[in-house]
Amino acid sequence: MPKSLLTMETKTALVTGSTSGMGLGIATALAQNGCNVIMCGSRSIEEASEAIDQVKSSAVQSVHYVRSDLKTEDGLVNLCKEVDTLCPEGVDILVNNAGMQHVTPVEHCTLAKWNEVVAINLTAPFYLISHFVPNMKRKGWGRLINVSSRMGLVASANKSPYCSTKHGLVGMTKAVALEVAPHGITCNAICPGWVDTPFVQAQVESVAKQQNISIEDAKKRLFCDSQPTGKPVQVSQIADLVMFLCSPGGDSMTGTSLVMDGGTIAK
Repeated sequence: MPKSLLTMETKTALVTGSTSGMGLGIATALAQNGCNVIMCGSRSIEEASEAIDQVKSSAVQSVHYVRSDLKTEDGLVNLCKEVDTLCPEGVDILVNNAGMQHVTPVEHCTLAKWNEVVAINLTAPFYLISHFVPNMKRKGWGRLINVSSRMGLVASANKSPYCSTKHGLVGMTKAVALEVAPHGITCNAICPGWVDTPFVQAQVESVAKQQNISIEDAKKRLFCDSQPTGKPVQVSQIADLVMFLCSPGGDSMTGTSLVMDGGTIAK
C-alpha cells in the first residue's frame, strides 16, 4: 500500500510482542510506511538485536525498543513510563500483539498458569488501552488493534485459558470501540487462524511428537488439512490488514473482529 494513503509520517506506533512472528511483521510494515515505531518484548536488547535491526533496516522514521514484562503490574507501569518519555504526546497506534498459549486439559491447568495467560493476553491490552486512549482522544485520532485469534470466536479442546482470554479480547474490543468512536479512534480485533510463525512452531513440534510424525507432516496437518485454503496465513497478510486499519479507508471500521483463517470457521 502506498505510503501516501496511510499518512503515517507523523504517527507513532507501539507494537507489543514485536521481536518475532506477527508482531515483527507488523512493526516492520509500520516502519516501512513512515511510522515512528516503538517495539516491545521480553527479551534483552542484545537478544532482540536481530529483530530491531530488521525493523530499522527499512524504517523511514525512528525505531525504539523497550523491554517489558507484561505479566506484572510493575512491568506494565514501567513500559508506559518509558513510552511516555519517548513519545510525550502519546502513541497514535497501539497494536496489542503479545500473546501466550498453553495447551492442556482444563483439570491439569494450574491457577498460576491461568493467571499468566490472562495477564499477557487480556490484562496487558486493557492496561495499555486505558493508558494511551486519553492522548488519542485529545488528538482526535487513534488506532487500537488487538490481535485476538480464531479461538476468540470459536473454541478448541485443551485451550481453555487461551480461548477464554481471546474471547475476552473480542468483547473488550467491542466495548472500547463504542466508547472511543466519537473521538476519531477505532478499535478492532484481528482473528488469525494458523499463521506460520515461531509462536505456532511449538505446537507443530508437539503434534509431531504426540502423533509420531515428521515436522513437515505435522505442519501439513495443522496448516493445510485444517484450513480450506490449504495453506497457512502469511505474516505479511496480517501486516497488510493492520495497514488498512490505519489508513483512511479504515476510518469507519470499528468494533469488528476481522477473521483471517483461510476459511476455517466458515465450515
